Amino acid sequence: LHRLEGSSIETFEGRRLNSNRMCTYSARSEYEDMNLPFQIIFEPQSSDDIFSDVNSLIQMCNIEEEIMGIETNIWRCDTQGCQYCESRSLGNHISLYMSKGACSEITQADADSFKTDLMTCSQHFAQGQLVFQEESVQSQEDSGSLDCTDSDDARCLNPECFRDNTMFDVLNAVVPKDFPTTQKASYAKVIIMNDDWGLGKFVHKNLLEIFNSGKLYGDAKIVGYRSGGKMKIFTDQLLADNLFSGGAFIVVFFILWFHTTSGFIATFGFVQIILNLGVAYGIYMAVFYLPFFPFLNLVGIFVVVGIGADDIFVFMDSWKQSLVTLGEEATLEDRLGLVLYRACGSMFITSLTTASAFAANAFSLITSLKCFGVYCAIVVIVDFFLMLSYVPALVIIYERTLKKHAACCQCCKCCTYCAIPKDPSKLRPTETWFRDTFSPMVLKLKFPLLAVFGGFAVFMGFKSSQLPRPTTSEFQLFKSEHPMEVYDLQLKDKFWYGTTTRSMYINFVMGVEGKDNGNHWDPYDRGTLNFMPDLDISSTTAQEALVQLCSDFRDSDFYIDSCDILDKAEHNSKYCKVFHELCPMELLKKWVETPCNSTENLDINSYDCFGDTCVNALGKLPQRSTCCGLTFPIADSATFNTCVDTLSSMATDEFNRGIGFWFNSNGKISAYTTYFRTNKEYNNPYNELQTFYEGLIKIKEDFQSSTAGLGGWVDEVFFTSDLGFFDLQRSLGVGAYNSAGLSFAFAFVVLVSVTRNLIMTVLSLLTIVCIVCCVVGILVIDGWQLNIIESVIISVAVGMAVDFAAHFSHSYLHSPVKEREIAVTFMMKTMGVSVLTGAITTFIAGFFMIFAGTLFFYQFGFFMMMTMAFSWLYSNLFLAPMMAVMGPEASRGSKVKQDE
Repeated sequence: LHRLEGSSIETFEGRRLNSNRMCTYSARSEYEDMNLPFQIIFEPQSSDDIFSDVNSLIQMCNIEEEIMGIETNIWRCDTQGCQYCESRSLGNHISLYMSKGACSEITQADADSFKTDLMTCSQHFAQGQLVFQEESVQSQEDSGSLDCTDSDDARCLNPECFRDNTMFDVLNAVVPKDFPTTQKASYAKVIIMNDDWGLGKFVHKNLLEIFNSGKLYGDAKIVGYRSGGKMKIFTDQLLADNLFSGGAFIVVFFILWFHTTSGFIATFGFVQIILNLGVAYGIYMAVFYLPFFPFLNLVGIFVVVGIGADDIFVFMDSWKQSLVTLGEEATLEDRLGLVLYRACGSMFITSLTTASAFAANAFSLITSLKCFGVYCAIVVIVDFFLMLSYVPALVIIYERTLKKHAACCQCCKCCTYCAIPKDPSKLRPTETWFRDTFSPMVLKLKFPLLAVFGGFAVFMGFKSSQLPRPTTSEFQLFKSEHPMEVYDLQLKDKFWYGTTTRSMYINFVMGVEGKDNGNHWDPYDRGTLNFMPDLDISSTTAQEALVQLCSDFRDSDFYIDSCDILDKAEHNSKYCKVFHELCPMELLKKWVETPCNSTENLDINSYDCFGDTCVNALGKLPQRSTCCGLTFPIADSATFNTCVDTLSSMATDEFNRGIGFWFNSNGKISAYTTYFRTNKEYNNPYNELQTFYEGLIKIKEDFQSSTAGLGGWVDEVFFTSDLGFFDLQRSLGVGAYNSAGLSFAFAFVVLVSVTRNLIMTVLSLLTIVCIVCCVVGILVIDGWQLNIIESVIISVAVGMAVDFAAHFSHSYLHSPVKEREIAVTFMMKTMGVSVLTGAITTFIAGFFMIFAGTLFFYQFGFFMMMTMAFSWLYSNLFLAPMMAVMGPEASRGSKVKQDE
């Protein structure tokens, strides 16, 4: 942060500038945390150039008072004693440049004049001539240090461009980066300094209200902003979004009451659902002792609502049907035995397959996904055991003590659809509808249904294969229309200030174990640094190989010469071949090959050199009679170690930094590093970075081949770079489909083990595949990309899609009559109501999630809705017709005969 010194400066053309009104930022020394300044982007509505309406420029100057409060005193800078900083806006810049007392005093003529000068200066900016100046042109003229004998010097041709860095600041931070070519400001940024998170929350609230209202500032309105502390805002929003679970709980509670016809069972059944979360959390933290609990785990609240309610529906339907099957004289023990035999088998299948699908995420390379999968798997397993213990006890208590005193809820006619009929031989109306209406329709249209739904699944499977990898490195936290996401995803890279593009460095490391030995379940555990004790680069083979490594990298198509892109005026840039591009063994080679009579004690810091000439000058330092005039590679290891130590000490004395040789406390070389700049950026397209990564692997493998047999340290050579985004893309792509594959494998094993019928297992898996393809295909059509959330969804989709297919398969195999169509009708009669109500409750839980402000809750809610919709449709209208056509009869497809 740079402060314009002095209370006022006499400027060109008689203009005066009250320079303590604003603070500017250096291109090389931008504010350390880009999240702290408030950055607000305006867009003109009736034109494509914000300069065309001076009223917009004036009103934009007032935004800081409007969003921060007129009493605040936070308009200050953090360093250099700058106490007051006006917002960096076009209006304020124009008022300073035109020597106006305030932004409100500028006119359209001032704006037009400023734009004319800005267009002239933008050409110098585009050519790299207009950069941040430590001293103003005026102070240079006053001191006589500005030499204008060279008429091509831009500072002499257009001195107003360099005055007080105003034009640089506007082009670098306030107008879009395409201004030099378009000569128009299609957007304008206002930057307000802030160092107070409490104020940041207040500002965010005000900005969000202004954005949602669509308020105009003249002809411009706010289209995006960054108000600082995005993650903290996200955390607050995440806690607020959990309130939507309350709405889901209330609706699910009334559905439970409606379905069970008992307020007692509905109330304490819901308590059982909530208990799942607490018990699972205790097991997660105390039994498994996992130290990290990511926000993804909060989705378990909505997952358990759907799964827990579904299991209660299955249990209660089996309980009601047990009275029909055994008659009114049956004891509670007999009825409970039949329920546990029928319902618990179905619940066991669904719970085990769903838990397995969640647990498959434990193999992910991403810690948040690992923890999420384990926690949700624990939730599902705990729910199953509570269904075996808590719910049966609850039902028995109700039947023995409370049922005869229960209020008659059946005064509501709709309750009769779920209530147990007075005549035990009769079915409930809903069961009768599934048996007499829905099932005959499915059986009659079985072939058209198979064709329609099978063809649709094939089409959606093709679409699901087109799920793209993420194209932006920004991890999206809110919905796309949120102004902070609009800023990050659409607007930020339109400006130079705060842009996310940067070229990557590659650092090859030797002598250190290339393994992550930290706790993979804790993202904050970075492990320990372990050196390879057998590192020895003193052999002639190692010396030549290390020089060749640098040569191979420079021959690659992704190498870029640091000396070609650095500004020669930049501090320490003349040592671009020493510090911005480092090959220690090449430096040693140059140093020891320098003739002894050419060495001298020159002042390297004042020596006029650049790039390779500085390397040659470095080779002369210091005047010496050893480690000079030698032949490289150095055959004698003692001489090699002495020269390395001497060169490193000299570099430390001259530059206060090392040059790639790292020593332990005994003075032995413990590590060696070399790095280069590349022409790749960390957010380049995945395929481009994949080729880049493979090229780096090839260079590393060539080096390892040339040094084979020199010790175990050769196998541990690795490279580091800013490849985190690429690695995330790769991990998501591989991990999502691996987890999905594991989920299918687990589902197959569970289904074939429990049903003991291969035909039914294959039909169920085919149905699950169709459901997953349809869900993922919808996500592709909706524009989703394979980010962390989508990776979770793909792996979890199998577990959530298996429930209804497993329920139907288990019921089909328990049909008293093994003829296909009769078994399908029995299946519809016994499980149709449970599956429908289970789908409705999970759908409702997802429905409440889509109103959340955070993207993850919204996307997972949308996924739950789609999964339930397609699961119900394909279970009833695809799996059932397949069973009617090719389902097992009698013991066909089974390892053992089915029980009657």
